[in-house]
Amino acid sequence: MTHILRSDFYKLRKARYFWVCLAVTVILAVGSVFLLDFTYRLAGDQMETQVASQQETLEESGVSVSVEGVPLSYDELSGSGQLLSFFAGNTTLILAVLISLFVGSEFNHGTIKNMASRQYSRAALYGSKLITGMAAGAFLTLVYVLFAAVTASILWGFGPVSSGYWPRTLGGAGLELLLLFAFISVFVMFSFIIRQNGGSLAVNICFLEFLSLFAMLGEMLVKKFTGKTMTLSNYLIDANMNALLGGLTRTSVIRALFVAAGFFLAALLIGMVHFQKRDIK
Repeated sequence: MTHILRSDFYKLRKARYFWVCLAVTVILAVGSVFLLDFTYRLAGDQMETQVASQQETLEESGVSVSVEGVPLSYDELSGSGQLLSFFAGNTTLILAVLISLFVGSEFNHGTIKNMASRQYSRAALYGSKLITGMAAGAFLTLVYVLFAAVTASILWGFGPVSSGYWPRTLGGAGLELLLLFAFISVFVMFSFIIRQNGGSLAVNICFLEFLSLFAMLGEMLVKKFTGKTMTLSNYLIDANMNALLGGLTRTSVIRALFVAAGFFLAALLIGMVHFQKRDIK
């Protein structure tokens, strides 16, 4: 297992797409802060009204949303206030691309077949890809946070912090990373099932982008036909990432832990069982 991990880390470092993804992460981190700055400057004093109006419209349609923790004016922006939000799923699309290319290329080049023929267990091969993906995810997320936080602090200042700020922020960041690892487990699962760069990339992006949309449509349909509110989004990874930004309540923490563990373990089990039973061509 150790030898496979060293080999995977080496191959990932040498892959050109890894450095492209790293560069895109840095550009996205800096650019997103400037875009946020521009948006608040453009909205001016109307930001609070716009946020409240959008929340009311969505809730009337049956979609459960919360604006807790969202700055309502330009003066509320600060590096410290936005720090936790920089952990909240900003690198998931990049990681979907990275993992699809990493795992898919191993099948395309026959690397996994060769390693399996050398009596490495399939569980070790799968686990190594998952661990490597998690390490890459944590690294790219920390790079994003670093560049975004520095840019935000330059534009708005870091801002004052309370005595409990760092424990809350670090705890929230840890939960955000656990939810990110759940996403990565799903990306690895689809990549092992499909075994092609293009196919796994398409499915991973669709899962990332459309699952929340389907949940939102489901909430709207339930509201329309029954008059009742159903919060399907409470059980989605990205929704829990956003929910943590409103504060670490007992409910939000427990739900985030269960959602992260549920998606991570389910994807791990499905992906590994499928890999064990299917021949490597």
